[in-house]
Amino acid sequence: MKKICFLILMIVVLVACSTNKQEDVHYIAKSEHWKAVYHSNAEEGLRLFYLGEEQDLGDLQITIEGSEISKIFNDARVNTEKEFSLKKKESARIFKKDAAPTIHVKWQSHNETLEVRSV
Repeated sequence: MKKICFLILMIVVLVACSTNKQEDVHYIAKSEHWKAVYHSNAEEGLRLFYLGEEQDLGDLQITIEGSEISKIFNDARVNTEKEFSLKKKESARIFKKDAAPTIHVKWQSHNETLEVRSV
């Protein structure tokens, strides 16, 4: 009897562990001057790439609007490879499964909105 109870308990534990598995989330967005990529299984979080020709963009204002949370980054800068990265921990709160975040980027006299879509 103990063996049967133990076996049933192990099956319940294994089923509970396997159903709690989190799905990978992948998002991409592109506008005239920017491309955004988010993969939940990557080391980085959100990666935002500048596609234009300007070398010095100056300070950026990046606003990411999620369904439950929004983040604003004032005085953000791209690195030498024209990329801005947001840590995985910060971006995971916004880029959840079935979310529809929007990214607004302001730099110099430009303003663009990236409509993020699931891949």
